[in-house]
Amino acid sequence: MSSLGSVVSSSLHPFHTFIWKIASGCNINCSYCFVYNKADTRWKLQPPLMSKEVAQKTISRIVEHCIRHQKKEVSIIFHGGEPLLGGVQHLHQLFTLLANGFKDTGIEYQVGIQSNGLLFSGEIGDLLLESKASIGISVDGPPEVNDKNRVDHFGRPTSRKLEEKLQLLLSPRYRSLFAGFLCVIDPATDPIRVIDYLLEFSPPGIDFLLPHYNHVDLPPEKKKNSSDKSYGDWLTVAFDHWIQTESATQIRIFESIISTLCGGYSGVESLGTNPIDLIVVETNGDVEAVDSLKSTFEGATSLGYNVFENDFSTIASDPRVRLRQMQVQGLCQNCKNCSIVDICGGGYIPHRYAGGTDFNNPSVYCFDLKEIINHVSRKVESELIKIT
Repeated sequence: MSSLGSVVSSSLHPFHTFIWKIASGCNINCSYCFVYNKADTRWKLQPPLMSKEVAQKTISRIVEHCIRHQKKEVSIIFHGGEPLLGGVQHLHQLFTLLANGFKDTGIEYQVGIQSNGLLFSGEIGDLLLESKASIGISVDGPPEVNDKNRVDHFGRPTSRKLEEKLQLLLSPRYRSLFAGFLCVIDPATDPIRVIDYLLEFSPPGIDFLLPHYNHVDLPPEKKKNSSDKSYGDWLTVAFDHWIQTESATQIRIFESIISTLCGGYSGVESLGTNPIDLIVVETNGDVEAVDSLKSTFEGATSLGYNVFENDFSTIASDPRVRLRQMQVQGLCQNCKNCSIVDICGGGYIPHRYAGGTDFNNPSVYCFDLKEIINHVSRKVESELIKIT
């Protein structure tokens, strides 16, 4: 079965999270970036910033969607590129449109921003405080780790400037804005060093991500050895160290594994079998599938919809969207037969890609996911035995 395979006849699952690509460019050039340095190059055709007209129409479509499905709250994530590229004026316009668009609807909305942090300023911080928004920062660890991949367009390191911006963000005035770190895993690094560095900033949470490789574009480690599980090994060391620190910082991948092992829900899109309830709106109003699919092939995220022509309920009914809400039914037979499928959910969909439109495969990180899930499972089981 390809990514456009048969669809279950379950009821429509409304969207909850709306990712707004408010800027289509970026002020740095991360080597692993799935937007600018992978398969899809359509970002070049997008307007540099989301316009007032696109934002207004998107808001009206979201309100319409919520009313139709009796939803009382939604999450809106400003993304890019780098969402701070338009500066405080652009952000102010978007926040004003949101406030006016949701006024008197009875629908609550939360706004989060995912940023590289280099353009953060006191003026932007004051606006975020006023707008009750939060901001997450992308960083891969200490400078010797972060500057391997997260460089500017001249190949220069970015860590020094980021640390200066973090001092401002984490000052008493702005610390409440800080949502935590997003960190891409490099198995060649020391996970203990990475975690200790990130914990120095007392982040509310850390989101460790596997880099967006697949069966066509293999991780370098798996080109040498298809059974390599170095990412899983990295995560097991990281997990044990996180537990030992007894930190209040949440690490989403670990907490999601623990939750699903105990019969709860996954807190991340890349694990578990929860229906996916997010959708992406590009700067020109195009509505597309999750943007990490840009790492697979040109046009992989394209659904052919735009907020000026289509409502979100129509989009939620599309078979390509519904496929990602099929839970175990939408996975390949190997995954269906696996004992941990309810925990890993087959792995993140971009990591299952194997050419053409074929996503009907185990994750390229299958061995890694088994390693960390089984490791956490043993730890949880041993703790439960102690309690009983």
